[in-house]
Amino acid sequence: MKIKKEQVKGIVLVLILSALSQFFARFLPQLGAEGIAMILGIILGNTLLTSASYASGVKWSEKYPIEIGIALLGSTLTFATIAKLGYQGVLFIIVNMALVIGTVFLLGRYVFKVSLSETMLMAAGNAVCGSSAIAGVAPAINAKDDDRRTAVATVSLTGMLLLLTLPALSHVLFGSHNFLTGALVGGTVQSVGQVVGTASLINPTVVTYATLFKLLRVMMLVVVVISFATIAKKASAEEVVEDEKKAKNKLLPWYIIAFIILLVINSMATLPSAVHDVAHGISSFFGVVNLAAIGLNLKWTVIKKSGAKFLSFGFVVGLCQVILAIVLIKLFF
Repeated sequence: MKIKKEQVKGIVLVLILSALSQFFARFLPQLGAEGIAMILGIILGNTLLTSASYASGVKWSEKYPIEIGIALLGSTLTFATIAKLGYQGVLFIIVNMALVIGTVFLLGRYVFKVSLSETMLMAAGNAVCGSSAIAGVAPAINAKDDDRRTAVATVSLTGMLLLLTLPALSHVLFGSHNFLTGALVGGTVQSVGQVVGTASLINPTVVTYATLFKLLRVMMLVVVVISFATIAKKASAEEVVEDEKKAKNKLLPWYIIAFIILLVINSMATLPSAVHDVAHGISSFFGVVNLAAIGLNLKWTVIKKSGAKFLSFGFVVGLCQVILAIVLIKLFF
C-alpha cells in the first residue's frame, strides 16, 4: 500500500475528481457522487487525461482505498441490525440474495455466456453492495482487472437506473407504506450510496428502513466472498491455471477479516456515534475514489469488447432483481 513518487500525480488526480463529484452530487442527487465519478472518469480517461504519467497512481487509487472503506463498513454495523428488521425482514433478505445470485448464475452462464469470474462479480455486485462487493470478491476469485472494471461499470449503471425508477414504482405498488418501500429499495439497489439516494427521493422514514435492509445485505458480504472463493478454487482445480501463485491466494483478504473484527467489536461494545460518522464518511468517500479511478482506467476498447451483451446482462439482472423482491415482499409481509 506504500505510495511511490511516480504514483502521486495519479492519486492527486483521482482525489480531485472525487471531490468534484461529491460537489456536483449536491446538484445532481439522482446520479450521486459515485455515478458522477464513474461517468467523469470514463469521459476524461478516454479524452483529456490519457497521459501514461497518471496510470500507476490511478491504479493504486483503484485498489487500496476501497479496501480500507470495506473494512471500515464493519464499524458502522452491529448484530442489532438484524433484530430491528425482525425474522421476516432477515428471511426476505437471505432468500432474495440467494435467488438473485442463482438468477445471475443462470443468466450469466447459460443465456449471456459470460465467464465464471464475470458471473460471480455480477452476482456479488447486484446481490450485496455494488462496487464494494465486487472489490471484495475480485481478489478472492483471481478476477482479471478488465472483468472487474466492466462489472463495476455495469452494476453501477444498473443501480443508477433503479435509482431513477424505483421511487415511482414503489409508490404505485406500496403507496405510503414506508416499511415495504424500504424493503424494495434496500433489498434491490446496488450500492449503499445509491440506496440512500433512492430512498431520499421518497422520504426520510424510507431512508431509515432502506438503509437497515441494505446493511443486512452488506453483512452477508463475508459469506459471499467465502462461497465464491470456494467455487473459484474448485473451478481452477479443474482447469489449467496460468498463474498458480494467484490460485493459492488466501481465502479471505485482510479487509474482510478487519470488517468482521470491527463488526464484532461494535456489536459487543457499541462505538461512539462520532466514530460511526467518521467511518461512514471515509468509507463513502473511498467508494467515490474507487469509481473515479475505475472510470479513468476503463477504456473504450474494453467497453466495446464487452459490448451490448454485457450491458444487457446487467439490465436483465436488475429487472429480475426487482421482480423477485416484489414477489418476496408480497409473500413475507
